[in-house]
Amino acid sequence: MGLPIAIAHRGDPVHHRENTLAAFEGAVAAGADMVELDLRVTRDGEIVVLHDPTLERLWGIDRPVAELDLVDLVQVGTGDMRIPTLAQVVKTIEVPLMVDFTTADVVEGAIEVVRAATAMDRSLFVTGNADALRLLRVLAPESRIGLSWGADAPVPLDLLDALKAEYWNPAFWLVTPERVDAAHQAGRRVSTWTVDDEAEMHRVLDAGVDALVSNEIARLRSVLEAR
Repeated sequence: MGLPIAIAHRGDPVHHRENTLAAFEGAVAAGADMVELDLRVTRDGEIVVLHDPTLERLWGIDRPVAELDLVDLVQVGTGDMRIPTLAQVVKTIEVPLMVDFTTADVVEGAIEVVRAATAMDRSLFVTGNADALRLLRVLAPESRIGLSWGADAPVPLDLLDALKAEYWNPAFWLVTPERVDAAHQAGRRVSTWTVDDEAEMHRVLDAGVDALVSNEIARLRSVLEAR
C-alpha cells in the first residue's frame, strides 16, 4: 500500500497567494500529489478559481464575483498572481485536482471545462452540498465525488452510497479510527481537511486516512516520507 495522498489546500498559500497559478505550481514543486482549488462563477458564466464570494479579502476589491464578468477579473493582479479560470488551471497543472465548490451554480460549467480538457479521471469533486453532488452525479455519471463533512455524527453511509461517492471528506477533528474503519468497510476512502499541525497529521494518519488536505504541504510531505 502506498503513502496517503498529500493534497495542497488552495495550492501553497504559505508562500503564494492562494488559488493562483503561482500557488498551485509552488505546491507541486513542494511535493503535492494533488491540489485543492475552489470554484466561483462570474456574471457571464465563466468558472474561475476563487474561494470567497467577493474579491475583498484577497484582492482588496469589495465586489461579488457574481456581479463581475471575466474581463473584469482578468485585470486584477499581475503575472501569475491573478485569479485564474478553471480552464487555465486544468491546462497548466498536471497533477490530480480536488475541485471544491459550495453552490450548485458552478456544476454545469465546471463539468464542461473538465470534460473538454479530458481531465475527469484526475478530478475529484468535493462539497458538503449534497444537492449539488446529486446534480453533478446526474449531469456527469462518470464523475469522482467526495462528500465533505463537518458534523460530529456517524459516517453518513447511506448518503455516501446514494451519491456513489469515492471519498468521505471529514474535518480533521472528526477523524477517529472507528469512523475511518466504518468508511473503509463501506468501500469508501477517507480524506481529511485542513491539517496543518504535525501532531494532528500523525494522529489522523494513525487513524488510517487515505488523504490529507493541508496548507503546509512541505510539512505534510516531510511527515509522510518520514513514516
